[in-house]
Amino acid sequence: MNMIIFLLLYTMAFVFNKNKRFNTYLQHCEGWYNFTIGFKTETGSVDRAISFKGGRVFVHKTTPEAAEVILRFSTNKTLWEMLLITPNEMLSLILNNKMILDGNIAYLQLFNYYVSLLLGKVHGKMLTVKNKKYIKDKKQLKGHANTDYSSRMKERSRNPLKAGSIDRNVKYLNDPYLGEYTLADFPRLERMLEKHFTAKPVVCIERPRLLTEWFREHGFETDKEEHCWIPVLRQAMAFKHLMDKKKPVIAEGSILAGTTTSKEPAGVLLYPDAHAGMLWGELNSLEHRTLNPYSISPEDALTLHRDIFPFWIHRNFKEYVRSNNDYPLCMKIEERWVYYFVWKSVGISHTIPDYPSILGRGTTGIIKEIDERLGSLDRKTDMDKINSLTAMKITLEGLNIYASNLAGEARRRAALEDDTSRRDELVEIADICDRVPRNPAATLHEAFQVIWIVWIALHMENTNTGLSMGRLDQWLNPYFINDMQEISSGEKRQSYIKKAIELTGCLLMRGTDHLPTVPDIGNYLFGGSSSDQAVTLGGITPGGDDGVNDMTYIFLKATEMLSIRDPNINARFHPGTNSDTYLKRLCEVNYTTAATPSMHNDSAVFLSLADKGYEERHIHDWSATGCVEPTLSGRHMGHTGSILMNMVSALEMALNNGRHPHMNQQFGPETGDIEKDQFPDFEDFFRAFTEQQRFLIDQSVMLNNLLAQAHAVLRPTPFLSSLIDGAIENGIDVTRGGARYNSSGTSNIGLADVTDSMMVIKKLIYDEKAVSFRELKKAIDSDFSRNPALMSIVRRKVPLFGSGDREAMEMAQRIASFIHEAWSTHTNFRGGPYTAGFWSMSQHVAYGTLSGTLPSGRLDGRAFTPGLTPQPGASKNFLDNIHDVAQLIPGSMDNNIAFNVKLSPDVRDTREEIVNAMHSYVRTYFDLGGMQMQFNVINSDTLRDAMANPEKYQNLLVRISGYNAYFVTLNREMQMELIERTEFGL
Repeated sequence: MNMIIFLLLYTMAFVFNKNKRFNTYLQHCEGWYNFTIGFKTETGSVDRAISFKGGRVFVHKTTPEAAEVILRFSTNKTLWEMLLITPNEMLSLILNNKMILDGNIAYLQLFNYYVSLLLGKVHGKMLTVKNKKYIKDKKQLKGHANTDYSSRMKERSRNPLKAGSIDRNVKYLNDPYLGEYTLADFPRLERMLEKHFTAKPVVCIERPRLLTEWFREHGFETDKEEHCWIPVLRQAMAFKHLMDKKKPVIAEGSILAGTTTSKEPAGVLLYPDAHAGMLWGELNSLEHRTLNPYSISPEDALTLHRDIFPFWIHRNFKEYVRSNNDYPLCMKIEERWVYYFVWKSVGISHTIPDYPSILGRGTTGIIKEIDERLGSLDRKTDMDKINSLTAMKITLEGLNIYASNLAGEARRRAALEDDTSRRDELVEIADICDRVPRNPAATLHEAFQVIWIVWIALHMENTNTGLSMGRLDQWLNPYFINDMQEISSGEKRQSYIKKAIELTGCLLMRGTDHLPTVPDIGNYLFGGSSSDQAVTLGGITPGGDDGVNDMTYIFLKATEMLSIRDPNINARFHPGTNSDTYLKRLCEVNYTTAATPSMHNDSAVFLSLADKGYEERHIHDWSATGCVEPTLSGRHMGHTGSILMNMVSALEMALNNGRHPHMNQQFGPETGDIEKDQFPDFEDFFRAFTEQQRFLIDQSVMLNNLLAQAHAVLRPTPFLSSLIDGAIENGIDVTRGGARYNSSGTSNIGLADVTDSMMVIKKLIYDEKAVSFRELKKAIDSDFSRNPALMSIVRRKVPLFGSGDREAMEMAQRIASFIHEAWSTHTNFRGGPYTAGFWSMSQHVAYGTLSGTLPSGRLDGRAFTPGLTPQPGASKNFLDNIHDVAQLIPGSMDNNIAFNVKLSPDVRDTREEIVNAMHSYVRTYFDLGGMQMQFNVINSDTLRDAMANPEKYQNLLVRISGYNAYFVTLNREMQMELIERTEFGL
């Protein structure tokens, strides 16, 4: 094998050295690519390397110590497997623990790009074969041939309900449910929706190109005069340049000016300043990958390779931490994929801007506040604050420039427009962009335009992962009310209500104009997830009044008509304040769309935040961020999705004395050997689990804090800071703790799986002594194949979380309380606490794929339960599930939960019966103290049919765990997890 690798590398070197066409790719705009990639096996049977230096390629008989990347393969077979896959699949070897990467992953991606240049046609054929097999496998899961499930889904929008009463703060909607409107009444939105589902997203290089050009001219570490840059000023000036030079685009038919990317209708945003060349190795295969393909022009791909990616190879978050901290253990653990994932390697976006501030004051008012604060500072002692405030001011000036450019573009387009109606719209857009965001918004249309322009700018500065819009119904309703008060005619008021719905729908559709950068491996880790831009509706006002208003129902109507995955709609409900009319409407929209909105119990969320030192009025003003996480709107830098922790890893390490059974290295402490009978009682084993979990938490916190330091140095966020309460007053960027409130939120995945496993161990081994720990361990190690009788006992004799059993529920609470306590002992880089949530994005599938058989009976490689949802089969009675989840103490879950419920109404159930049943379930759950609930109102036969016939279900919406996705875009494992969830009838 060693000789085969040598010959292959030698062939590659020969081609690049002798062929001018290939040799040109060894050069970038500032010189030659110089790096070395080593290939080794754990047994030592292979040790080879290839170097690229000075425009030449060399092969080494052994790997030099200074190699930028060393790939370590478990066996010769695994190394051979690498030779038979396409570059977009390379990282899957790491995901499946077949390869360990030591070094700068950007260089591996660059090497993959070179391989794709050599084998492009071969890889194209391989991808074609793979795609055909993937489709064939799905066809085998076809639903009932005589049932047209897709037609049934379309019928859900028919015969809408009418509101039984009108909420006291709804002023102008005669029927708040707005059932008289359908999507057909809004041709503009219909056209946008059609493009959304039919157009392939295009990779947009505008943002990285403009930023990289500015940094090349003005310097990154130092400026033109070789003085060290002050990071926050550097970023502010680059941001202003970007907003000035960004192409002003008004999407076809849109009544809101501006686009996130230069591509329409959807572009893929790139952030090489965050994660270097994440797509580098896939530039030649993006259009052909099985899941969620992107388009990219050959010219843009070449620009990325030669001009952009090379600039960021060493200037990105992970490389900053790796090179400045001697490649710490906490990073090596994370790179094994199975223990935890730290989102700061991608971005820090999970927060909510202070929209009321810029809506009410405009940039002029905020700049005035900054100037007043600057005037109070001493240049001798307060230069850090002065620099931060100056940077905020510069970014606001950049926002004004972009708005002016949009106004100019609207007027240019209007002058060329033949359609008088569209010409008038463009003139109105131009007038609006001349006024806002420089000045306070005066109308609803102006307010929507401010929100959208700010949203674009925020994503030019920071990665599009979980940045959320907050309580838009609360902040927009005053403008709707003021506009309606200016209209005296009933007919004109009805026309204006229709315009408000259209504006709302337009904003939601504008939110679909950008997608996150997802390498192919991301389709298996975070499959189907978009940017996760949460919008929050309802609840109570900061003063405690009913917050449900006209715009609440208008947003719900737009959500129902469009049924799109993102923005992610979250609805607050305050028992005793919000009405049943409102709650039933939430259930009706959820039924129509099959998956949205997610519903939250204000009372439980308030309890979870009660001991944080937050002002009560600020707690009342919370919004969901990203998936479901609570953030105090406009004043809280919470990065609520900072760490995704696999709790099952700690359990498996406790079962294996600190070693994960699917890993080749022991990371955890030795906490006891089952073979040596070192757990005399259950508490001994539980302590082993907690020790392993604390070890993983400690390591993940270390990495999170190191990455936070990297953000403060590499990419401060002065624009976001100008829109977060506290940053101007403190004169500190939010990446350094300038916000009024600071925290870091975690997601802890596998609560039900760990709980059920602990129950099996406690009951069968210690309480009933029905089996020894050794016997159980042997059964686990064989996937229960050697002891099927024990599997039967596990499944029949042990009460599980969600079964209504008090001991199982108390076990879940004990584990949740421990997790919360373990995180709360830590402080983040910004001086704030860590919080604990129990939701999973799609990690319950990804982590499950990498995990072995559990005592609970969950088999090797199968998905965990989503969020903290009880496992299928815990109980046939949905009320048992409701009872157990609702009994968990909110204070242990201060980063919220995801309780996923799959309802399958009978075809004979009427719309009213379905909505009333859903309402009863939610109301009961909330009355018991439950925090959050989200429904998939769909049956497994429909999902199977969608797997087999995706062309009929392009808009089939499903709730994963905290976010929505289109079912047909998910990987097979995620689709099967959704199919296998327990179905409850009405």
